[in-house]
Amino acid sequence: MRQPAVETVTAAHVRFLDLPGQAGRFALITLDNGLPPMGPAMRPATFGPEGLAALDAALDTVAAAARAGEITGVGITGKAFVFSTGADLALAAAVTAREEASRTLREGTRVFRRLGELPVPSFAFVNGVAIGGGLELALHCTYRTLSRSAPALALPECSLGLVPAWGGAWLLPRLVGPDTSVTLLLDHPLAGRRMLDAPTAHGLGLADTLVEPGGFLPLSLRWAADVLSGTTVVERAGTFDDAAWDAALARGRRVVASRTHDVLPAPRHLMELLELARHGGPDEVFAAAEEAATELFMSREFRASLYALRLTQTHAAGHPGQPDPRRARPVGRIGILGSGAAARRLALLCLTKLRIPVVLVDDGQDAVDAALAHVRKELDRLAAEGVISADGAESCAGLISVSTEHSTALAETDAVIEATAGDLEAVRESLRRAEAAVTATCPLVSTAAASSRSELAAVLKSPERLVRLHVPNVAETGALAELACSQEVDEAARATAGLLAGKLGMQCLPVADSPGLVVNRLRARFLGTLLAAAGKTPGSEDAGAALDAECQELALPVPPSRLLRELGEETFGRLLETLPGGPPGGGVTPGAPLEGALAALAQEIGLLIDEGVVADAQDVDFALLTCGDWPFHLGGVTPRLDDSGISEKTVGRRLGPARPTAPGPDA
Repeated sequence: MRQPAVETVTAAHVRFLDLPGQAGRFALITLDNGLPPMGPAMRPATFGPEGLAALDAALDTVAAAARAGEITGVGITGKAFVFSTGADLALAAAVTAREEASRTLREGTRVFRRLGELPVPSFAFVNGVAIGGGLELALHCTYRTLSRSAPALALPECSLGLVPAWGGAWLLPRLVGPDTSVTLLLDHPLAGRRMLDAPTAHGLGLADTLVEPGGFLPLSLRWAADVLSGTTVVERAGTFDDAAWDAALARGRRVVASRTHDVLPAPRHLMELLELARHGGPDEVFAAAEEAATELFMSREFRASLYALRLTQTHAAGHPGQPDPRRARPVGRIGILGSGAAARRLALLCLTKLRIPVVLVDDGQDAVDAALAHVRKELDRLAAEGVISADGAESCAGLISVSTEHSTALAETDAVIEATAGDLEAVRESLRRAEAAVTATCPLVSTAAASSRSELAAVLKSPERLVRLHVPNVAETGALAELACSQEVDEAARATAGLLAGKLGMQCLPVADSPGLVVNRLRARFLGTLLAAAGKTPGSEDAGAALDAECQELALPVPPSRLLRELGEETFGRLLETLPGGPPGGGVTPGAPLEGALAALAQEIGLLIDEGVVADAQDVDFALLTCGDWPFHLGGVTPRLDDSGISEKTVGRRLGPARPTAPGPDA
């Protein structure tokens, strides 16, 4: 029997303090769920019925003090590195009655609104992550400070089959304008659940000021005191005219059409809310948002998204194949083999995330000079967009160098990453030359897409130092690294590669070594089957358009045409050759190419499991969700194949865990 969900209650502690500069008495509410800020027991501050009741009681206290003239302002902040992530989704998964969902959504709006309707100004001191309802809570406040180190701010509800239910659809356009609202409410969620870092969020107007993380709370209180005393005046963009609204709503409709082909209910509901928010008042828009969210809350898409969300957040950390990070060697200098697009992206990532020296090594001075110029141009762009500081960009630019001489450039590197643009022999030659240049303990990490580790290691004198770490991401926010496991690999080298991937913002999936690994193998089987059904070849002019047309009903985050283009004809062809059953060419249901391609996908997933390339079907679901190939609203590829009957029809069994279904309206 399923155990009932228990709320992790977020308390709301109130304390009164004197603001600096004789700016008056101030009430500060701190959100705290009583759990440690880091470690396996850590959970962010969320809101269920009891948490909302706790915040409501805290607001009773500060409202009484405000009415009595005892305070000049109210602030709310989180604990450690998290402000709030909004609704408690663990509780949400257990809700089966529409009225229960409606009651919690309605109560959240009522409680959050109180912050913006107090007799004194309210301040959100956003000390860290603010997602979904957590960001809506901050939007209800009069002013917002934001820690410069806050890693993620977003309103990702559409990616989960929902809409912002606690005021965001009305508050956001009035703060940042309708066009930016379309970006944050629709474009980012539907483009792989993109999050904002603090400088970008501030640049878009979500916060009034950025505050250094060291001494965040005292500095925020000082800023609040300056605002209350009139020393600091906050200027806002003001109202937005009809032309701005017309353009924003038109763009929103294009985003929904292009990214979802109008097959998903949540984006349609969100567009209706934005249309209403154009002229409607808060009462009308808040009520409409609660009604839409209640309907969506009971939907199959939302239930499926909960499985996807849980998997992407927890699966990698608990995977039994993860290397022990304590075995990793320290890395203070990195060499990157290659000068093409992949090498440049890796160099930029290493510079901005690790802030250590990076050397790009390739044949041809013109090639490496062009790569250097590109990376420095990208650093300037990141600085201009506020993603990194101007000083940070200058510092990173001083850390990168290029060379055409393997022997001298790589002699002092602590790890070498191969990102060579070329065939198997070119990659082998690059690795062979690198091995001759580095120290005996330096790991060699290959990102090769199609070749197995054994093929690559055949030319090395010490093959145990070679680790295969493939990054199959195409979506802008994809953050997956497939870490190939093999008994021949030195454990310290594998741990070093895994730790590096984590520091670069990727989640590692340990898999058995094989050509194509998981993601590219499935891409080749799926796309190859669709192309064969359409009578197209990868290089034909209309191949991409044919793929996109067949897949519209899935509303895939990345169009298949883009996957095909970024794989490249040569890599795609080699992947097809490595498939166990050979290149796809038949088995396709007449008149139903997509069904045939999904059947081929089921067959290939069955082979991945049977061959031991993955531990189970959840590895496959995690991989495709994390790299951005599969949408959250379908809840993972194996539940979709199982629910539709394709798995049993094709491989004679269900492949993965059952997808949660929506309860009945009166359940």
